[in-house]
Amino acid sequence: MNRNHRDLTAPSARPSLTATAILLVIAIVFGAACSSELDPSDPEDAFELFRIALLEGDGDGVWERTDETTRQYFLDRHASLEHMDELIERYLPSVDHQLARSRSGAELLDELDSPEDLFDHVFQFEAMADNDAVRLGSDPRQIQMNEEETSAVILTRTEQEFVLVLQDDEQWYVNLVDSGDFVDEAFAWLEQNADALAQTVEDLIEEEQQHRESIIADLLNREE
Repeated sequence: MNRNHRDLTAPSARPSLTATAILLVIAIVFGAACSSELDPSDPEDAFELFRIALLEGDGDGVWERTDETTRQYFLDRHASLEHMDELIERYLPSVDHQLARSRSGAELLDELDSPEDLFDHVFQFEAMADNDAVRLGSDPRQIQMNEEETSAVILTRTEQEFVLVLQDDEQWYVNLVDSGDFVDEAFAWLEQNADALAQTVEDLIEEEQQHRESIIADLLNREE
């Protein structure tokens, strides 16, 4: 894909800085961004709004700057938890409910009422507040724009990529799902547990069906 490239930092010909000086420069730049009017119709400003929320540990703010694909992803995962909870309630013996909900992760629904709650639970944004590693890792170095200027990639100083998309409201949002494998990796356990529970339910239904057929066959044999 052809992309337009824009470096977000000055050329590397500047003098070397100590780690403390680097952090000071970043803090100054970050503070300036906080005090300015950022326009989410600009991809660089939109990413900075996302980054500010991230560094403030503001899960709600991060959620607001994520795109429809990311929100749908968490909606689907929250629905998967609800589906597992329904399967446990409907098919498993009541004595097994508590253990099954704990092992499957369905018990998270006791605390997480929405996809946004699940989003905040997974990423633990409060722990990211004022975190130097997060600050440096999210510091943008370059933006790559597609020809249509409907999607962009922010490349950070640590070579991490953040995908941004332009939505119908003419604002840019971060697509975390396509920004790396970390979202899928965070939910690998959920898919494994959902598959295991589905197989358990299928086995229970088959066992119950066989039991009923056995009873019917026994009754027919008695009538004969």
